[in-house]
Amino acid sequence: MFRRLLIVNFISCYCLLLVVSNAFAADVFTIRGVEVKEKASSELSAKKKALAAGQRNALGELLKRLTLQSDYARLPAPTDALTGHMVLDFSVSEEKLGGGRYHAKLSVRFKPKTVRALLRRMDIPFAETASRPFVVLPVMISGKTPLLWDEPNPWFDIWGEVTAPDGLLPLLMPERELSDIALVTAEQALAGNIMQLHAVAKKYQSRGVVVPSAEFSEVAVPPAEFSEENKIKIHRAEIKLVTFYSTGKVSKEVSAYESQPGMTSYEFQKQLALVLIQQLRENWKTANLLTTGTMNSLVAVVPFSNLEEWIDVKDKLRNVATVKHFGIRRMSIRESEIIVQFQGDPKQLRVAFEQNGLNLSYAEEQNLWMLQRLPR
Repeated sequence: MFRRLLIVNFISCYCLLLVVSNAFAADVFTIRGVEVKEKASSELSAKKKALAAGQRNALGELLKRLTLQSDYARLPAPTDALTGHMVLDFSVSEEKLGGGRYHAKLSVRFKPKTVRALLRRMDIPFAETASRPFVVLPVMISGKTPLLWDEPNPWFDIWGEVTAPDGLLPLLMPERELSDIALVTAEQALAGNIMQLHAVAKKYQSRGVVVPSAEFSEVAVPPAEFSEENKIKIHRAEIKLVTFYSTGKVSKEVSAYESQPGMTSYEFQKQLALVLIQQLRENWKTANLLTTGTMNSLVAVVPFSNLEEWIDVKDKLRNVATVKHFGIRRMSIRESEIIVQFQGDPKQLRVAFEQNGLNLSYAEEQNLWMLQRLPR
């Protein structure tokens, strides 16, 4: 619907900050809010058709959630037979019947082991590590003035329409409270100010903050190449995407987009927001892809001060999707030595641990891995 013009640069910088995080658990294998509408000779027939279609659509959405866009063409068609094999259960809400019509919303839970087996059998890499949420602060440049909390800010409103607090990379919109306004200004967000963005991340207990700033304009272009007559106007956007992580890392990417002729400003901005969200999700999936034949193991020492802390670590380990098995090699009153079997590489494992409130680090002087709870 529009074209990307350029990617200017990618910059990363680091700052030492205290990591303040809570584990964020996302039900990756559940698809919620699938809308279904069907019409048939009777409400019962319409309902049967709608429920089957809704489950097929949910499976298609799940497979795309876990895989890269470049692999979408290789994904299997969600037939009734395949869907029936994958679905664990489903629930229905907002159900309406009448006149041979059926309208409802479905939440569908899938069998994780069965879905994994399908993708491995087809040799399609996938990710299932869910990130803790990111807070989104959409900044709109209006006449060289950055707008964030100001109203109107249509760029902020559009992001509020398209963000979702689920999937592998949940996105949260701030509530526009006075406490939000006091934490960060539009200028500070645009500049990627470390302390202010860290304060926002801390308030929402998020993994970080995304600042998509946009400056929109109209440009006149000829309707056909080499023709200067009857020029038409199209929309253009200069985008600066700042991503701040609670670990202190900040990345910045600059790009530009142009709309196709005939697109309204609202349509262009909405599609652009969806493209940027897809880009963020693809980056997360790429960093956390699991491929066949990547099973590994490591031995780690888990220090704890009491039994409650040790039980908490074990509970968190069971929630890490990439951990396939862990066992105790030795145990004392102050620490435990465990062996962890996991899929992926140690870097991916560290990310998965972080999302579940654990920190995996390598102690060079002791030549061993340390697994500890992150501060709450």
